[in-house]
Amino acid sequence: MGIIPNQLSSLPETNRPSRKWSGRAIIGITFVCIVSTLSIRFYAEPRLTIGTFVDQDLRSPKTFTATDIEATKQAQEQAKQQVVPIYRSNPEMDNNAVKHLEELLRVGDDLRISSGNLPYVDRKILSDEVQRYLRRLSDPEWAQLQDKAYRLANNSNNQNSISSVNKEQDIAALAIIELSLYKISAPASDYQSLINRITDIRRAYAMTQEKVAKGPAMFRDRLLEMTNEDWENNKKLIRQGLLDLQASGIVIGLPDSMLRQRIVNLRNLPTNEEHRAMAISILSATVQPNLTIDYVGTTERAIKASESVQTQKIFLRAGDLIVKGGEKITERQFVILDELKLTQRQVNLMGVSLMVGSTAIAFAILGYAHRRWQYFLKVKLHTKDFLNLGIVCAGNALAAVLMAPHMFFFVPLASMGLIIGSFYSSRLALLITSLTSILIGIAISSDLLALSPVLIGAIIAAAITDRPLTRSHLAATGLLVAVVQAAVYTAIAILGGATPPVLILITALKYASGGLISAIAALGAIPYLEHLSYALTPFRLAELANLDRPLLRRLVTETPGTFQHTLFVANLAEAAARELGADTTLVRTGTLYHDIGKTLKPEYFIENQMGQPNPHDILNDPWLSAQIVKEHVSGGIKLAQKYHLPKMLQAFIPEHQGTITISYFYCQAQKRSNYAIESEFRYAGPIPQSRETGIVMLADACEAALRSLGTETTLEAAKTLLMRIFKARWDDGQLKDCSLSWEDLDRIAPVFIKVWQERNHGRIKYPHLAEKLDPSGSALPDHLCKTDKCKPSKSAEPLAEQTVASKEIALK
Repeated sequence: MGIIPNQLSSLPETNRPSRKWSGRAIIGITFVCIVSTLSIRFYAEPRLTIGTFVDQDLRSPKTFTATDIEATKQAQEQAKQQVVPIYRSNPEMDNNAVKHLEELLRVGDDLRISSGNLPYVDRKILSDEVQRYLRRLSDPEWAQLQDKAYRLANNSNNQNSISSVNKEQDIAALAIIELSLYKISAPASDYQSLINRITDIRRAYAMTQEKVAKGPAMFRDRLLEMTNEDWENNKKLIRQGLLDLQASGIVIGLPDSMLRQRIVNLRNLPTNEEHRAMAISILSATVQPNLTIDYVGTTERAIKASESVQTQKIFLRAGDLIVKGGEKITERQFVILDELKLTQRQVNLMGVSLMVGSTAIAFAILGYAHRRWQYFLKVKLHTKDFLNLGIVCAGNALAAVLMAPHMFFFVPLASMGLIIGSFYSSRLALLITSLTSILIGIAISSDLLALSPVLIGAIIAAAITDRPLTRSHLAATGLLVAVVQAAVYTAIAILGGATPPVLILITALKYASGGLISAIAALGAIPYLEHLSYALTPFRLAELANLDRPLLRRLVTETPGTFQHTLFVANLAEAAARELGADTTLVRTGTLYHDIGKTLKPEYFIENQMGQPNPHDILNDPWLSAQIVKEHVSGGIKLAQKYHLPKMLQAFIPEHQGTITISYFYCQAQKRSNYAIESEFRYAGPIPQSRETGIVMLADACEAALRSLGTETTLEAAKTLLMRIFKARWDDGQLKDCSLSWEDLDRIAPVFIKVWQERNHGRIKYPHLAEKLDPSGSALPDHLCKTDKCKPSKSAEPLAEQTVASKEIALK
């Protein structure tokens, strides 16, 4: 943001005092608004407050029903505690439980397969009980059992012997009988196959038992003893049981005893006790809590329940004691006294005086900084800028007071830094935001801790917002402020240690939303403030630089030569502004409009004549020609006003010419009359009032000279030419008000040459013109004034006279 130009000199001088007084009026109104807003709490401050000792008994002067604040708070707290929590189901936990169950059942399938399953032979040959028994026998017992079965089968009285055995009481005898019967009825090869099958299963069973012993506990005693049908049926019942459990909801933190009781009471469980026990163990291992407390919803419900509690009242008769003498006033007593108007409310003159003094000091600091540190702050404020700043500061102060103390987190204080930084600079934004934050902190000192995250967020927003080029920067800054405010509050709450985690989370989210609200408020307010402020944001400048704007479209179509000249000047000025740290966006946009007045009479400027006769030769009147040339400034201002071009950009139209002399026509006038007055051949001005307009003046002056240089021109010669032009402007006093130093000019010259080198494509060289003339029009060699014929130069504007600079000055 460049230094703001002063009022155009072409306007009546009587306007300047009025502008001065209007600026003072705006500052005064802003001061009153801020003081009156921030002093609200001092207007009727009670002398008897909470914690104040009273020296005598305070009694009720009348029969009265007062608010019982303590009873109301207790009722509200009780309503909060009685709120039923809101739970939220987590499908992911259900999926995890089912997945875990399937993994366990798969382990069970693998163990059963590795053990040979049950039954492992046809039940017509051996019963399930016998098959289980045979797997568990030791090798000697298995050999003995085979021997007994063999002898029993070969005994001639085997039928009587088999029938005499008690099958229900002795499983070993039952195994012998079933083996003997199969040996008698089956071929010898089939019987041997059965023995081999049992032997293989016994080996697999023994190995699987070792795996089971190392596997899940619920499988160790029951899994291998179940038949295939039992196992498949149990798996189905277990799956259904898990689904029923998860569907009914499992709360996080449910005691194990209560969870087991719910599992035991399931309907879909196996009836067999051992199978049932295994199912309960599997379900206990796989079930997962799937209900989490919805803290936000529960808190909202608690808040609504608290708000629905009716205010508790207390009945007081006339003469009833409220506060006993020598005791402190409690919150409950203060409310009663305040309703009875016994708190002795009055204006706190000391508080108001403190607020007035603090605000005056803040204004004084800002005023001193504006007068003494303009270069540091990168801004010189105009009257309209004071109006803009007053609205922003007073608006934020009002928002802070209205939202205190229960809605601090929504105060959009960061919008102040975002808006001021977008219009002016981060330094000015940081200064004003810091001063305003101090004033708000004084006004709301009792709740300063709650306000501190907002203050820190506002200062950070101001520090990083320095005329951003895109609106997305403001949105991103709003996100950063949201994170910072939430983090600062969380850190304060954790260090305090008295706030529940849920409340910390909710309040942190509120502070974060305050940061987003600040960005939204800034983005919404900037377009309106742009119509009030003298300064322009880079967003508005980018919009005005669009070649489809009416004035620029007219420049492109009606004066193509001037448009090409404008583009080259814009490239030069933008590069120089970047080198000096000036506002490049303002420089480029201002340069696009600096010669807009040439669209009124384009044929009188040589770059638009396209080989046609020069109208100045036809006029043959230097006074009239000079007037026509000057009208491209005054006419440009009128055009800009007609199309409502912001005044900041209007300043580039007169200030890029300043008050230089149109020397070519002045020289012709001197030859025709001894009474030619130089002031009649000077532009009306004003001279450049900002670094930006000063840079454009130099770029405009050097454009024609740079075009005239050939490819063989050395860098030293090019710089010498530019420094002579700079010296001419310097000696003529054109740069004295724009804060450009001679060192700045020395830095600009190489930048201009670099841009010229990048653009130069081998143009026609005019060596004598380059050596002897200042093609900008600010100076003209004396020998041309003494000739009989003075012809217009190739420049778009008539040439002006130049004082020949010494080699030392030219090369400085």
